[in-house]
Amino acid sequence: MKNKDGIFKFKYFSVRHDLSSMKVGVDGVLVGAWANPEGKRILDVGTGCGIIALMMAQRNPEAEIVAIDVDEPSVREAELNFRESPWGSRLKSVLCSYTDIKGESGPVKGKFDLIVSNPPYFDAGVRELDDSRKIARHQGNLSPDILLSEAPLLLSPGGRVVMVVPDMIGADVSAKAMRSGMLLSSALRVKDHPGAQVKRVLMEFSLRDTYDNNPHIGFDEGEIPVLTMFTTPGRPTDEYRRICKDFYLRF
Repeated sequence: MKNKDGIFKFKYFSVRHDLSSMKVGVDGVLVGAWANPEGKRILDVGTGCGIIALMMAQRNPEAEIVAIDVDEPSVREAELNFRESPWGSRLKSVLCSYTDIKGESGPVKGKFDLIVSNPPYFDAGVRELDDSRKIARHQGNLSPDILLSEAPLLLSPGGRVVMVVPDMIGADVSAKAMRSGMLLSSALRVKDHPGAQVKRVLMEFSLRDTYDNNPHIGFDEGEIPVLTMFTTPGRPTDEYRRICKDFYLRF
Protein backbone atom coordinates (compact mmCIF):
# COMPACT_ATOMS: atom_id res chain seq x y z
CA MET A 1 0.00 0.00 0.00
CA LYS A 2 1.32 3.44 -0.97
CA ASN A 3 1.00 6.15 1.69
CA LYS A 4 0.93 9.92 1.24
CA ASP A 5 4.72 10.12 1.42
CA GLY A 6 5.10 7.85 -1.61
CA ILE A 7 6.40 4.96 0.50
CA PHE A 8 5.04 1.50 -0.25
CA LYS A 9 4.23 -0.36 2.94
CA PHE A 10 4.21 -4.13 2.89
CA LYS A 11 3.46 -6.40 5.85
CA TYR A 12 7.03 -6.58 7.15
CA PHE A 13 8.95 -3.81 5.37
CA SER A 14 8.54 -0.54 3.48
CA VAL A 15 10.04 0.63 0.19
CA ARG A 16 11.03 4.08 -1.03
CA HIS A 17 11.34 4.38 -4.79
CA ASP A 18 11.65 8.09 -5.59
CA LEU A 19 15.23 7.82 -6.87
CA SER A 20 15.43 4.42 -8.49
CA SER A 21 14.92 3.63 -12.17
CA MET A 22 12.41 0.93 -11.23
CA LYS A 23 9.23 1.76 -9.34
CA VAL A 24 7.42 -0.82 -7.24
CA GLY A 25 5.26 -2.72 -9.74
CA VAL A 26 3.08 -5.79 -10.06
CA ASP A 27 5.71 -7.80 -11.94
CA GLY A 28 8.41 -7.26 -9.34
CA VAL A 29 6.14 -8.33 -6.49
CA LEU A 30 4.92 -11.35 -8.45
CA VAL A 31 8.38 -12.67 -9.24
CA GLY A 32 9.54 -12.03 -5.67
CA ALA A 33 6.56 -13.91 -4.24
CA TRP A 34 6.59 -16.78 -6.75
CA ALA A 35 10.31 -17.59 -7.00
CA ASN A 36 11.57 -20.50 -4.92
CA PRO A 37 13.82 -18.64 -2.42
CA GLU A 38 15.97 -21.62 -1.43
CA GLY A 39 19.74 -21.17 -1.41
CA LYS A 40 22.54 -19.66 0.62
CA ARG A 41 23.37 -16.85 -1.83
CA ILE A 42 20.89 -14.98 -4.02
CA LEU A 43 21.62 -12.40 -6.72
CA ASP A 44 18.96 -9.80 -7.60
CA VAL A 45 19.84 -8.38 -11.03
CA GLY A 46 18.57 -4.88 -11.85
CA THR A 47 17.36 -4.38 -8.30
CA GLY A 48 15.99 -0.85 -8.70
CA CYS A 49 14.62 0.10 -5.29
CA GLY A 50 15.43 -3.38 -3.94
CA ILE A 51 11.92 -4.82 -3.71
CA ILE A 52 12.77 -8.35 -4.92
CA ALA A 53 15.89 -8.54 -2.74
CA LEU A 54 13.83 -7.56 0.30
CA MET A 55 11.24 -10.20 -0.52
CA MET A 56 13.95 -12.85 -0.83
CA ALA A 57 15.37 -11.81 2.54
CA GLN A 58 11.94 -12.12 4.15
CA ARG A 59 11.25 -15.54 2.62
CA ASN A 60 14.70 -17.05 3.26
CA PRO A 61 16.02 -16.16 6.73
CA GLU A 62 19.39 -17.80 6.06
CA ALA A 63 20.29 -16.30 2.69
CA GLU A 64 22.81 -13.62 1.83
CA ILE A 65 21.32 -11.42 -0.90
CA VAL A 66 23.41 -9.30 -3.27
CA ALA A 67 21.47 -6.71 -5.31
CA ILE A 68 23.10 -5.10 -8.35
CA ASP A 69 22.13 -2.27 -10.67
CA VAL A 70 23.86 -0.05 -13.23
CA ASP A 71 21.91 3.00 -12.04
CA GLU A 72 23.66 4.76 -9.13
CA PRO A 73 20.52 6.41 -7.65
CA SER A 74 18.85 3.00 -7.62
CA VAL A 75 21.77 1.47 -5.74
CA ARG A 76 21.68 4.27 -3.16
CA GLU A 77 17.95 3.95 -2.66
CA ALA A 78 18.09 0.16 -2.40
CA GLU A 79 20.82 0.53 0.22
CA LEU A 80 18.57 2.86 2.22
CA ASN A 81 15.64 0.46 1.96
CA PHE A 82 17.88 -2.40 3.06
CA ARG A 83 19.16 -0.51 6.11
CA GLU A 84 15.62 0.31 7.20
CA SER A 85 14.46 -3.31 6.85
CA PRO A 86 14.73 -6.09 9.49
CA TRP A 87 17.32 -7.89 7.32
CA GLY A 88 19.91 -5.20 6.61
CA SER A 89 22.84 -7.37 7.71
CA ARG A 90 22.09 -9.90 4.96
CA LEU A 91 21.45 -7.44 2.12
CA LYS A 92 24.06 -5.70 0.00
CA SER A 93 23.53 -3.20 -2.85
CA VAL A 94 26.29 -2.93 -5.48
CA LEU A 95 26.77 -0.59 -8.46
CA CYS A 96 27.60 -3.19 -11.08
CA SER A 97 26.59 -4.49 -14.48
CA TYR A 98 25.46 -8.10 -14.70
CA THR A 99 27.88 -8.72 -17.55
CA ASP A 100 30.78 -7.47 -15.41
CA ILE A 101 30.33 -10.21 -12.80
CA LYS A 102 32.77 -12.96 -13.64
CA GLY A 103 32.70 -15.33 -10.72
CA GLU A 104 35.68 -15.06 -8.42
CA SER A 105 37.38 -12.34 -10.47
CA GLY A 106 34.43 -9.96 -10.74
CA PRO A 107 33.25 -7.10 -8.49
CA VAL A 108 30.90 -9.50 -6.68
CA LYS A 109 32.73 -12.59 -5.48
CA GLY A 110 31.52 -16.17 -5.37
CA LYS A 111 28.77 -18.25 -6.90
CA PHE A 112 25.01 -17.97 -6.40
CA ASP A 113 22.29 -20.53 -5.80
CA LEU A 114 19.61 -18.31 -7.31
CA ILE A 115 19.58 -15.42 -9.77
CA VAL A 116 16.31 -13.52 -9.89
CA SER A 117 15.40 -10.59 -12.11
CA ASN A 118 12.56 -8.41 -13.31
CA PRO A 119 14.02 -6.80 -16.44
CA PRO A 120 13.07 -3.12 -16.06
CA TYR A 121 11.55 -2.56 -19.46
CA PHE A 122 8.99 -5.35 -18.86
CA ASP A 123 7.54 -3.98 -15.61
CA ALA A 124 4.41 -1.83 -15.67
CA GLY A 125 5.85 0.14 -12.75
CA VAL A 126 8.89 1.48 -14.60
CA ARG A 127 8.87 5.23 -15.04
CA GLU A 128 9.56 6.79 -18.42
CA LEU A 129 13.28 7.00 -19.07
CA ASP A 130 14.11 10.26 -20.84
CA ASP A 131 17.72 9.34 -21.59
CA SER A 132 18.06 7.05 -24.62
CA ARG A 133 21.50 5.88 -23.48
CA LYS A 134 20.01 4.87 -20.14
CA ILE A 135 17.26 2.91 -21.88
CA ALA A 136 19.81 1.10 -24.04
CA ARG A 137 21.97 0.34 -21.02
CA HIS A 138 19.09 -1.21 -19.12
CA GLN A 139 17.84 -3.27 -22.05
CA GLY A 140 21.29 -4.33 -23.20
CA ASN A 141 22.37 -5.63 -19.81
CA LEU A 142 19.15 -7.27 -18.71
CA SER A 143 17.72 -9.00 -21.76
CA PRO A 144 16.55 -12.56 -21.03
CA ASP A 145 19.17 -13.85 -23.47
CA ILE A 146 22.03 -12.19 -21.59
CA LEU A 147 20.64 -13.19 -18.19
CA LEU A 148 20.61 -16.83 -19.28
CA SER A 149 23.86 -16.92 -21.26
CA GLU A 150 25.89 -15.52 -18.35
CA ALA A 151 24.14 -17.56 -15.66
CA PRO A 152 26.15 -20.83 -15.96
CA LEU A 153 29.29 -18.86 -15.04
CA LEU A 154 27.68 -17.46 -11.90
CA LEU A 155 25.61 -20.33 -10.55
CA SER A 156 26.62 -22.99 -8.06
CA PRO A 157 25.70 -26.63 -8.83
CA GLY A 158 21.93 -26.93 -8.93
CA GLY A 159 21.57 -23.18 -9.35
CA ARG A 160 18.50 -21.54 -10.86
CA VAL A 161 17.44 -18.39 -12.72
CA VAL A 162 13.98 -16.88 -12.22
CA MET A 163 12.58 -14.01 -14.30
CA VAL A 164 9.35 -12.51 -15.61
CA VAL A 165 8.96 -11.88 -19.33
CA PRO A 166 6.14 -11.00 -21.74
CA ASP A 167 4.20 -14.16 -22.52
CA MET A 168 4.57 -13.57 -26.26
CA ILE A 169 8.33 -14.25 -26.05
CA GLY A 170 8.20 -17.06 -23.49
CA ALA A 171 8.75 -19.85 -26.02
CA ASP A 172 11.71 -18.01 -27.56
CA VAL A 173 13.27 -17.41 -24.13
CA SER A 174 12.89 -21.09 -23.29
CA ALA A 175 14.64 -22.07 -26.54
CA LYS A 176 17.49 -19.63 -25.87
CA ALA A 177 17.87 -21.06 -22.39
CA MET A 178 18.51 -24.51 -23.85
CA ARG A 179 21.29 -23.08 -26.00
CA SER A 180 22.83 -21.61 -22.83
CA GLY A 181 22.80 -24.96 -21.03
CA MET A 182 19.66 -24.28 -19.00
CA LEU A 183 16.23 -25.88 -19.06
CA LEU A 184 12.79 -24.64 -18.06
CA SER A 185 11.89 -26.22 -14.73
CA SER A 186 8.79 -24.26 -13.71
CA ALA A 187 6.53 -21.56 -15.15
CA LEU A 188 3.34 -19.64 -14.42
CA ARG A 189 1.42 -17.58 -16.96
CA VAL A 190 -0.43 -14.56 -15.57
CA LYS A 191 -3.49 -12.58 -16.67
CA ASP A 192 -5.34 -9.75 -14.98
CA HIS A 193 -8.93 -11.08 -15.00
CA PRO A 194 -10.91 -14.02 -16.45
CA GLY A 195 -11.60 -12.35 -19.79
CA ALA A 196 -8.12 -10.92 -20.27
CA GLN A 197 -5.29 -12.27 -22.39
CA VAL A 198 -2.16 -13.63 -20.74
CA LYS A 199 0.46 -10.88 -20.84
CA ARG A 200 3.33 -12.14 -18.69
CA VAL A 201 4.92 -15.40 -17.69
CA LEU A 202 7.07 -16.23 -14.65
CA MET A 203 9.86 -18.66 -15.58
CA GLU A 204 12.41 -20.70 -13.62
CA PHE A 205 15.41 -22.23 -15.38
CA SER A 206 17.86 -24.75 -13.94
CA LEU A 207 21.30 -25.82 -15.10
CA ARG A 208 21.06 -28.69 -17.56
CA ASP A 209 23.38 -30.85 -15.41
CA THR A 210 20.75 -31.00 -12.68
CA TYR A 211 18.35 -32.79 -15.04
CA ASP A 212 20.22 -36.07 -15.36
CA ASN A 213 17.44 -37.84 -13.49
CA ASN A 214 14.63 -35.29 -13.66
CA PRO A 215 12.46 -34.26 -16.62
CA HIS A 216 12.14 -30.62 -17.63
CA ILE A 217 9.03 -28.96 -18.97
CA GLY A 218 8.44 -27.48 -22.41
CA PHE A 219 6.90 -24.10 -23.08
CA ASP A 220 3.45 -25.28 -24.09
CA GLU A 221 0.51 -22.99 -23.41
CA GLY A 222 -1.70 -25.96 -22.58
CA GLU A 223 0.69 -27.35 -19.97
CA ILE A 224 1.72 -24.19 -18.09
CA PRO A 225 -0.76 -23.17 -15.37
CA VAL A 226 -2.39 -19.74 -15.53
CA LEU A 227 -2.82 -17.38 -12.60
CA THR A 228 -5.79 -15.02 -12.82
CA MET A 229 -5.14 -12.11 -10.47
CA PHE A 230 -8.61 -10.59 -10.07
CA THR A 231 -12.18 -11.89 -10.34
CA THR A 232 -13.44 -8.30 -10.71
CA PRO A 233 -11.53 -4.98 -10.37
CA GLY A 234 -10.08 -4.77 -6.89
CA ARG A 235 -11.10 -8.30 -5.89
CA PRO A 236 -8.09 -10.66 -5.85
CA THR A 237 -8.57 -14.34 -6.60
CA ASP A 238 -7.80 -16.90 -3.90
CA GLU A 239 -4.70 -18.06 -5.78
CA TYR A 240 -3.33 -14.52 -6.11
CA ARG A 241 -3.93 -14.00 -2.40
CA ARG A 242 -2.12 -17.24 -1.62
CA ILE A 243 0.97 -16.23 -3.59
CA CYS A 244 1.20 -12.68 -2.23
CA LYS A 245 -0.41 -13.05 1.21
CA ASP A 246 2.87 -12.49 3.09
CA PHE A 247 3.43 -9.11 1.43
CA TYR A 248 0.38 -7.06 0.47
CA LEU A 249 -1.39 -5.49 3.43
CA ARG A 250 -4.83 -6.01 1.89
CA PHE A 251 -4.18 -9.74 1.44
